[in-house]
Amino acid sequence: MKLKMMLLLLVAAVFSQARELRDIPYYPLDAKAQGNVDYRAERCKLHLSIPDKEKGFPTLVYLHGGGLTRGSGGFPKNIDRTRAAVVAVNYRLSGARAKCPDYIYDAAAAVAWTVKNIEKYGGDPKKVYVTGHSAGGYLTAMIALDKKYLAAFGVDTHQIAGYFPVSGQMTTHFRVLGERRELDKSVPDFMVDEYAPVFHAAKNAPVMAFLVGDTNYDWPARVEENALLAARLIRVYKNKNVKFISIPHTAHGSCGPPSLAIINSWINPKKKR
Repeated sequence: MKLKMMLLLLVAAVFSQARELRDIPYYPLDAKAQGNVDYRAERCKLHLSIPDKEKGFPTLVYLHGGGLTRGSGGFPKNIDRTRAAVVAVNYRLSGARAKCPDYIYDAAAAVAWTVKNIEKYGGDPKKVYVTGHSAGGYLTAMIALDKKYLAAFGVDTHQIAGYFPVSGQMTTHFRVLGERRELDKSVPDFMVDEYAPVFHAAKNAPVMAFLVGDTNYDWPARVEENALLAARLIRVYKNKNVKFISIPHTAHGSCGPPSLAIINSWINPKKKR
């Protein structure tokens, strides 16, 4: 029985491999200077996982979390990388070398690179999806709803097949406010302005699914912020391509794995027999 299991795993490995390419710069050489360009050249690179046995595959761009101040790009679990490409993005981190909106432009630049280049690797540029957890969810929502970021790199928000912010902040991010308080102590700890995804709620939003934890377990107001934005898009602006999904009995961190499983089933639907 053990030998049979080992053989099955070996066959699966041979026929279902994914290869990885690392540290690919994603900013165009002629990109307009935005913030610290030396830090941009150092930090703004992506890792690409490509399924070996597929063509015309979907691609998921993944934006890591970490409060916009820490973390690095890595391939998320619960995504079948034998059927879909995954782009793991490093973006500039808030601190002495980067400020808002540097990291938002970085997220948009990485997504634009994917749209323009994934076909070279066998992927379908019409099947590019974007997700991220926590800070990455915030960045996902920002580039989905404020068209200027992707437009800066020649891509329209509707060229993306779907956006899946996971437990992202939908008001102005607390780190963005923290940057301001470093200069002005009177800045409040809550605000809705141009750096809040909910500020950009409007008609004709792209395909989006907001994934969050359970309001009884998650951070205060995190679920409600996402519910509010989804409600404005769905009920006020009549967007039929927007969903809100709250995962029972999960919190900010623990909603990540089941959310990615849902996203995986979305981008990798079961093949018809």
